[in-house]
Amino acid sequence: MEVQEQDGPGGVELVGHQMEATKLEDGSDVVESEDDGALAVGGGGLEGKNRTKKKKKKGKKKKAAGPAERLGSIPDELPAPGPETTEETAKWEMELQKGCRTYQLPEWGLVDERTRFILNTFLTPSCRQMELVTPRLKLRQVEVGDTTGIRRIKMEPIVQKTQLYGSPSISDIKESFQNRYIRSSIPRIAITRGGKGRGEHIFAITARDPASITIRPPAGLKIPNRIASAEGYLGNIALSLSFENMTEPLLPKKGEIFVQPTFEQYTEAGLTAYMFYEIHPQLWGQGVMSEAFVEVLRFAMEEVGCQTVQSDPTTTNEASIRLCVKNGMRYTKTENNEHNKPQMFHEISREEWWSRNRPGQKVQDRWGGKKVCRWCMNFRQAPPTIQCSHCDWAKYCSRECQRADWLRQGGHQAECDWK
Repeated sequence: MEVQEQDGPGGVELVGHQMEATKLEDGSDVVESEDDGALAVGGGGLEGKNRTKKKKKKGKKKKAAGPAERLGSIPDELPAPGPETTEETAKWEMELQKGCRTYQLPEWGLVDERTRFILNTFLTPSCRQMELVTPRLKLRQVEVGDTTGIRRIKMEPIVQKTQLYGSPSISDIKESFQNRYIRSSIPRIAITRGGKGRGEHIFAITARDPASITIRPPAGLKIPNRIASAEGYLGNIALSLSFENMTEPLLPKKGEIFVQPTFEQYTEAGLTAYMFYEIHPQLWGQGVMSEAFVEVLRFAMEEVGCQTVQSDPTTTNEASIRLCVKNGMRYTKTENNEHNKPQMFHEISREEWWSRNRPGQKVQDRWGGKKVCRWCMNFRQAPPTIQCSHCDWAKYCSRECQRADWLRQGGHQAECDWK
């Protein structure tokens, strides 16, 4: 993990909701309002009168959506692939021969032209299918074509004021950020010293219907960083997973069909998630990040099985602090990070989230104990139907996932009992 990224206990990327005044082109101030997602445009005497009128018409005031109204749900299981033809089976068997060349999954990179083939091999369709959907948004995997969208956010001075790592260079954006974001789609949990583990879910924020998202005036943004529509990459939101005690059964094991770990197993492993996120400044103040935050937190608690989810905005990032509190996170402590910026830690436990968002229901583990593809580990896929023709325990949800595991150095080709 690079030193400058802010996904662990020392800091998170909290850019999307900064409580800071900017100037519209007409000279009026724009600030984040106390009601997450709204904008207050000041500078006119009529504003006070309008507020007075609203107070008199309490019966017509729009009620803010409660947690249950904003909450999504677990999607239906994705279907298994259809049956193969004889020709298709023969083609795949020719590719999956013992002794064929294997490729290393490097610790870093995978986006440049030299490694594009490896990326396309390891980043299978099933890896890319892990996405979240809200009324306005689709949170998908980050793609190679998102370079421009990432640059527009990270190179903007208004955004850099809230970043813990300062002003990254153009090369840093691709090497230190985009590479990492794309790699998170390949679910390889890294085992660190002391039996600890790490993994990530990093989603690109996109609009289901770009016309439904208002693009605010650029308000002094640099011309290259401005957007004219809500097409494509708008920002990111992520879960950085940390396992305090990574036990062997949580990963695919030789000789055993891989099964999705249960919530109990994750609790024993001490699974904790840290949220980090950012969004383009012209989308601030519309509740876009709030909408994404609610869904990712639900995903963490209801599907991934996190024991605790934390967020640690800087003390000056009032909008992000409100976002934490609004979603049931408790303040726990304030600490200075490695950049000497004080951060306010907030967290919510699995039981607290469930009691708040699924009242009257016991904690339910939808995917735990289910047979899962040993490559993509996509627990939303139907149980794997593709099996290695030389053993009875290596199972995959698609031929592409089988090939990825076969061509990886140290993958199934090395561990298969095929003589």
